[in-house]
Amino acid sequence: MTPSDQNHTLIRELSSGEILSVYTTHSVRHFPKAERKPVSNVKRMAEEGIYRGYGLFEEGKEERLLCYAFFTVPPGRRSILLDYFAVMEDMRSHGVGSLFLQQLGRAVTDTDGILLEVEDPDFAETEEEILIQNRRISFYEKNGVIDTGIRAKVFGVPYRVLYLSVLRTPDQKTLYDDFSAIYRHMVSAENYQTQVMIRLPQE
Repeated sequence: MTPSDQNHTLIRELSSGEILSVYTTHSVRHFPKAERKPVSNVKRMAEEGIYRGYGLFEEGKEERLLCYAFFTVPPGRRSILLDYFAVMEDMRSHGVGSLFLQQLGRAVTDTDGILLEVEDPDFAETEEEILIQNRRISFYEKNGVIDTGIRAKVFGVPYRVLYLSVLRTPDQKTLYDDFSAIYRHMVSAENYQTQVMIRLPQE
């Protein structure tokens, strides 16, 4: 994507109907089945206002979706959690993902910032996994995302918790509380107790 192309793009929030449309049309290609939420869950959360979607569009006679992201938005918290983020296949390696992250702050001005989970390469089992996971972390860091130091294990998958500041970067304990609150809202009380483990660096 050239600088002139970037001048003809916009980020906007998706309606609940658009979230479902993008989710059912595109996420089936972009994410493994095991990582996709049931459509009924996405529909419910979107209608309740605790699930948001944003798209980067190329302007023209008809908007063209370049990439999209979905977020969990817990009530009463100042941080939101990135749930899915994907660039359309024909726009990959054109700087679209970076452009989206760099401009996202203009769209989510009612939040302090965005929490992100990335698989922890310290627990990768193959050299290929280490390479892929470190490349993903480097991509986020290149676009202003920082490592909070918080670590999590969710349904057996170890994660590093990162943060993209929009208005400010809260202290680590606040980020820990926000991240915990998001998962308490996303999963059942039983699953939270047995399948979600979140820790600060000193723990």
